[in-house]
Amino acid sequence: MNTVEKIGKAEVIALYIIIISNNIIINIPTIIVDFTGTGAWLNIIYLTLICLVFTIIVCKLFKPFVNLDILDVSEFLGGKILKYIIAICYFILFMVFPAACLRYFADNLQNIYYDNSPLIFLLLLFIIPVTISSKAGLKAISSTNLILVPITVFSILALFIVASKDFVWQRLFPVFGYGIKETFFNNIPNIFAFNVVAYLYFLKPFLKSETYYKKISIIAVIICGLYLLCSTATLLMSFAFITQTDETLSLYLLTRLISLGKFLQRVDALFIFVWILAILSFLSLNIFIISHIIKKCINVKSSSELVFPISAILFSTALSFKNMASLKFVVRNIYRYYNCILVFIVSFLILLLAYMKKKKATLTNKNN
Repeated sequence: MNTVEKIGKAEVIALYIIIISNNIIINIPTIIVDFTGTGAWLNIIYLTLICLVFTIIVCKLFKPFVNLDILDVSEFLGGKILKYIIAICYFILFMVFPAACLRYFADNLQNIYYDNSPLIFLLLLFIIPVTISSKAGLKAISSTNLILVPITVFSILALFIVASKDFVWQRLFPVFGYGIKETFFNNIPNIFAFNVVAYLYFLKPFLKSETYYKKISIIAVIICGLYLLCSTATLLMSFAFITQTDETLSLYLLTRLISLGKFLQRVDALFIFVWILAILSFLSLNIFIISHIIKKCINVKSSSELVFPISAILFSTALSFKNMASLKFVVRNIYRYYNCILVFIVSFLILLLAYMKKKKATLTNKNN
């Protein structure tokens, strides 16, 4: 892909929704619940407001940099060295988390349906189609995703609606969970669940028109906040034990509550199939972004040439987790803070300083 592919407003929003849906599917809400208890839903509202303000400021800072992403801004501010450093940091971000998602989902799939199937076989069933779709480019990924998103959203919302008949509202109390300090201060790193912001730094150059970049960004954050709020509240009101365990896909547990008379009482397989497609779309997007990052740092004719080695690294990273305990340790204690520092502190400072440098250069040119 020698030219930059452009996608429309609906396609971009659909990509953001699939990122958010992936967070719900692979149990990010239970991590938030684990840290904040019954105050999780209030913590989500609080973080959504912070993230909205943050996103509006980021869009303002990005405005002078037409058709540029965070790597271009980094190069403008600190040259190629800073660009390469940020590229490496985001390579790790977009590689480790998708690999963790892949391993987590594959492990749960093995435990639920395929006890006798080797894990490596299940991982290959994901990696092979993802590699093929990633080579097709962003336009193909986003167009396919546009069809898939309504089904994914419907499947998740259907679970929330069906589960509502068994809600116990008292489980939302005490409102502040483990305390005001834990809800509003100590667990600000829970903002890592809004990882959709990281993708806002990279998808701007692919928009057909930058005029709706701010609107799309705000919509993405609001949808993410609503999704997280609904999922955490649903889990809290449905399962009394959810604050103590997240060994199984929480959404899968909700599917076990669904039955359509005597004719269809086990619909969980249908939901799992839809979520597999959602995971595949999410992985394809990440591989594309990683290839885009690498292409910007080295001389290659087409980013599609990088898909095979990136897929191999993703596969190896997913296998590198010793077990589920090590995977959860990485997500909870390393990725959670790494995401916050890189996305909400380092990248923001780079944007701010680059914005000031740009403004200063503009004023100097006017004076001259």
